[in-house]
Amino acid sequence: MNINDTRKRILVLFLLAFGTTAMYSLPYMKSSFYEPMQLSLSLSHTQIGNILSLYGIIGMFSYFIGGWFADRFSGRNLITFSLISSGSLGFYYATYPSYRMILVISGIWGVTTILTFFAASIKIVRMQGSESEQGRVFGFYEGLSGVAGTLISFIGLYFFGKFAEISYGFKYVVWLYSSASIVCGLLLFFLINDNSVQQQKDEKTSIKSMFNVVSMPKAWLIGIMIFSTYIIFSSLTYLSPYLSTSYAMPLTLVTAVSIIRTYVIKMGASPAAGIITDKVGSVIKVMFFGFILIMLSCLLFLLIPRSPGYMWFAVINMLVLSILLFSFRGVYFASVSESNIPFENTGAVVGFASFIGFSPDAFYYTLAGYWLDNYGVIGYNYIFFLSASCAFLGVIATCILHRLNKKEKVQ
Repeated sequence: MNINDTRKRILVLFLLAFGTTAMYSLPYMKSSFYEPMQLSLSLSHTQIGNILSLYGIIGMFSYFIGGWFADRFSGRNLITFSLISSGSLGFYYATYPSYRMILVISGIWGVTTILTFFAASIKIVRMQGSESEQGRVFGFYEGLSGVAGTLISFIGLYFFGKFAEISYGFKYVVWLYSSASIVCGLLLFFLINDNSVQQQKDEKTSIKSMFNVVSMPKAWLIGIMIFSTYIIFSSLTYLSPYLSTSYAMPLTLVTAVSIIRTYVIKMGASPAAGIITDKVGSVIKVMFFGFILIMLSCLLFLLIPRSPGYMWFAVINMLVLSILLFSFRGVYFASVSESNIPFENTGAVVGFASFIGFSPDAFYYTLAGYWLDNYGVIGYNYIFFLSASCAFLGVIATCILHRLNKKEKVQ
C-alpha cells in the first residue's frame, strides 16, 4: 500500500467520521444538549421519548433493509444522498416547527440516516484495512468520530455561551451540524472509489442472502451484543439531567461534561480498544470482560448517595462507564470479521444485527421518559437496574459466540 493510498484511506475515514457525527447529532441532539433541546422546542420528557421512539421504529426496519441496500447499490451514492438530505432537513428543524412536524422530520431521518447510510458506511470502513486490522480500523474510525464530535460540540457550546437566549444558541448548533453534514457528503462523493463497493449480484440472490442471515446464530448473537451495549449507551443520555437534578450541577457544567462524555472520551477509548483487541486477537474476549465491568459500574450508581457532596463520585463513575461503552462501540462490528462472515454478506449481517442491536431506539426512550415523568428521581433507579441487567445479557452472548467460533475453528 503506497503513501498516497494510505492518506486517501485516512481522509475517507475522517470525512466519513466527521459527516456521520454531524448527521447523527441532528436526531440525537439530546445526547449533549438534552435540556437546551427540551427548553428550545418546549418538549416534555415523554414527548422527547416519543420523537426518538418513532425514529427508532423506522430505524429498526431501516437497519435490516439497509443491509440489502449496501450490498446492492453504490456506497458512494448512498452515503452522499444520506448526508446531504439529512443536513437539508436540519435547516427546517432549526425553524422550531411544531411537535407534529418534529415527529415527521424524525421519521424521515430514520430513512436518510439509517436505511441508505448505516450498513453502507460499515462496509466502506471495513474496506479501509485488512482482516487482521479490523479492530484497529473500526477503533480509529470511532476515534476520529470523537475528534469530530468534540470539535463541533464545543463550537456549539460556544454558541450557547454567546447568546443569552438558549433558543438562539440551539438554532446555530443545528445549522452547524446541518452544514457539516452536507459538506462532507459532497466531498465523499469525489473520494470514495465507487467501483470497489459495487456488488455484481442479481436481485434475487441479494434478497435471499438478506433473509438467510435470520437463520444464522452468529448474526443473532452479534445483534444481542450490540443490543446490550446500546441500551446502556442510551442510558448515558439521562445522566445529564440526573447530575442536574440529583447533584445540583449547573447547566453549563452539565453540558460540558456531557460533551466530554460523548465525544472527548471517544477520541482515546475507541482507538485504544482497537489496538488492544488486535493484540489480544479477539474482540469477543475483550467485550466479555468489559461487560462485567459495565455491570458493576451501573450498579454503583444505585449506591452513590444523591447529594451535592458526592457529585464528583457520580461524574467519575459516569466517565468510567463512558470509556467502557465507547471502547465497545469502536470495535463491536469487528466481531463480524472475527466470526468469519464472508465480505459479500457483510451488509446483510450488519443490517440484521443492527436491526436487533439498535431496536431500543423504538421503545427505550419512551419507557425511560415515562419513568422520569411519573416517578421522578426514582425513575433513574429503573434505568440503572435495566442497564446492569443488559450488561449481564452481554456477558452471556459474548461467551456463547466465543464458544461457537472456537468450535468452528477446531472443526
